[in-house]
Amino acid sequence: QVLEQLQPGALGTMLVVELKTEESVEKKYVIKQVECIEEKQANEALKEAMDLLKLDHSNICAYKELFVTWDNEISSLFLCLVMQHSGQGDLSSVIKEKRQKSEKITDTVILKFLGQMVDALFYIHKQNIFHRNLKPSNILVTDEASFMLSDFSTETLMTDEMKWK
Repeated sequence: QVLEQLQPGALGTMLVVELKTEESVEKKYVIKQVECIEEKQANEALKEAMDLLKLDHSNICAYKELFVTWDNEISSLFLCLVMQHSGQGDLSSVIKEKRQKSEKITDTVILKFLGQMVDALFYIHKQNIFHRNLKPSNILVTDEASFMLSDFSTETLMTDEMKWK
């Protein structure tokens, strides 16, 4: 069940969805839908994105599933990337909230954040994966001083000049 549509990003639409398991447990996920210009591009991006499924790190928002879907209404192919939902917002929201209240982020939180981000970046670079779109809105807050990198993309999608015009 789709709960809400998040602010669209440069590469596509983000939907918050809820899945009810057989045990009646409700889990929330985010589905990133990226429109692909052609089937070849979708297949290449899907192959690249398969490596993202293998990521296993406490400071990385892992992809749970990938699939391709066709929208008959607009005759378009979409690559869909399913990832966990943090529910706590992102670093951009935290910064905005702190500014509105004229508060500072504590040194302890900044040091923890930097350590976690360096650790996560070191991990993905060892896997030969690059984030390609690092910014505060792509860093999820999981609690007071814990963060996760999110919204990974693929080289195929990021180099699609049609998306950036």
